[in-house]
Amino acid sequence: MCDDLHSEVLKPLLGDELESVDVLTAGFPCQPFSVAGLKKGFEDDRGTLFLHIIRLIHEFGAAKPKVLFLENVSNFLGHDEGRTFRRVQHEIQHAGYWFTTANAEIVNTATHSTIPQNRSRIFMVAMSCDHFSRNTFTFPSKVAKTELQSLWSFISRRKKVDNWYYFSEDSQYHRPFVEAVEEFGSDSIYQLRRNYVRENKSNLCFTLMANMGEGGHNQPVIKDRWGIRKLTEIECARLQGFSDDWFEFPDDVPLYQRYKQIGNSVTVPLVRRMAEQIIKLVATAKS
Repeated sequence: MCDDLHSEVLKPLLGDELESVDVLTAGFPCQPFSVAGLKKGFEDDRGTLFLHIIRLIHEFGAAKPKVLFLENVSNFLGHDEGRTFRRVQHEIQHAGYWFTTANAEIVNTATHSTIPQNRSRIFMVAMSCDHFSRNTFTFPSKVAKTELQSLWSFISRRKKVDNWYYFSEDSQYHRPFVEAVEEFGSDSIYQLRRNYVRENKSNLCFTLMANMGEGGHNQPVIKDRWGIRKLTEIECARLQGFSDDWFEFPDDVPLYQRYKQIGNSVTVPLVRRMAEQIIKLVATAKS
């Protein structure tokens, strides 16, 4: 099945070669590889979107990108007993890039940046054989624990937010959170997972997910003086490293889409650290 899809996907769609770029970056759909999903991998249509990345590389012709910078869920490395990653490695190498397991690393936002979100993702960096003699990219080191910012510096507890974010007493989610707060206190952050509420005691937010805006599940929840509420989409954006000074949503973007975009995003300061090194490597590339 995948071989048939491979030959079909790699058919050129654009006709002409694409204009040259130095770096191609992509975060192809994680649901087929996530422990939270069915883990069907390339048997899921969304999983095959990786092959379109390979197609795009070929459509650059001789001017293919010097560096590929890819991201997915941490489970991607071990999915299907490693066969999924080996397939990806084969495709990237066949496209003309230096790339092995040494060029893929699971990195956590909470340990490799100052943002207090427990978010592990695999990042992959491939370097063109035409421009580099080997892959010399190194992943960033961990930051000191003392540099981690306080979770509550990202959350507005001194001002009441819109009523929409609060769970009303007749909500099916209200009682479980009330019981959790009564047991563990109001200085923790909570999350409903399936049929139980869990507490995070580590000054960290739970992993922000794309389905946060669809109900009470997987949504970070706190208690403030006005009640029990979800984190706002702006607070979630801050926990992805987006600054209030330069980031805002257009008024016509619905709330569920705002949460989805934030949950599907990458953490800005973390990616910036890797991007800075990629920029330096591109500057040393052979012409």
